[in-house]
Amino acid sequence: MQEIASNVYIDQNSVGLIIGLIRNGKETVLIDAPQWHGESGSWRSSTTRLDIAKPRYLIVLDTHYDRLLSLRGSDSVIVAQSEAISPIRSRTSANKSSDESPPQTENPDQISSSSSRMLPPEIIFDKQLSLHLDGLQIDLEHHPGSNYAGVWVTIPEHKIIFIGDTVVVDQPPFLAYANPQIWEEELELLTSSKYKDYQVVSSRNGLVSRDQIKKMAMMVAFIHKAFDSLKENNAPLDEWYAQIPPIQAKNGQVDLFNGELFYNRLHWGISKYYELNIREKGE
Repeated sequence: MQEIASNVYIDQNSVGLIIGLIRNGKETVLIDAPQWHGESGSWRSSTTRLDIAKPRYLIVLDTHYDRLLSLRGSDSVIVAQSEAISPIRSRTSANKSSDESPPQTENPDQISSSSSRMLPPEIIFDKQLSLHLDGLQIDLEHHPGSNYAGVWVTIPEHKIIFIGDTVVVDQPPFLAYANPQIWEEELELLTSSKYKDYQVVSSRNGLVSRDQIKKMAMMVAFIHKAFDSLKENNAPLDEWYAQIPPIQAKNGQVDLFNGELFYNRLHWGISKYYELNIREKGE
């Protein structure tokens, strides 16, 4: 577990997500779930010294499968953006996709979703919400670029922002539920003066630099332009799949260990994006 500011911690859970823990006084908030019930991974041992009480809130940053899987066993008050309600209600292990398969971690055990808690959140919001943790303000904002139910969590007092999958490093982005135009605008916002001197936490990579955010912005701009061209030309799905190698090349790094996983992520993501934005709308 890494302390990135006073009483603000990040760690990797058993399905590979970088999660956050915020303490103030005797109260605690989680950003995504540690999945600590029934596991013996690093989270449980690394939090022993913190003497934390049951977290008051658990903030879910989007609707990706590994996030929903991590909710199992949680008895905290779940907070999510309002667009997350339908996916959380309907998600089952039967429709788990390769796009959302959890990455290899130090805990390779198979994780059953049969006991997962995939219920609607107790608190939802549309655009913005502020939580107050014994005087500490935690701001939640809807940012649907990488996921239609995407949430950014800001702690202004500590100049920290958790951005979910808005930025991923040395891997392809998640495209299934993305809006590339909004995503591009969000990445520009992240590099603006508004977030100067902020620590930026990615759910896939932990702390990310300004240069890494700019590199992500170039990739999303490339995808946005390619997708707009495909839409304008009413391109068939095969031509959408033909964008996978250029996107991989734009990523700039070949990961031999995760090559098949990353290819499948792009293939399934483009398939789902096409289904939701082209086929269903009859474009």
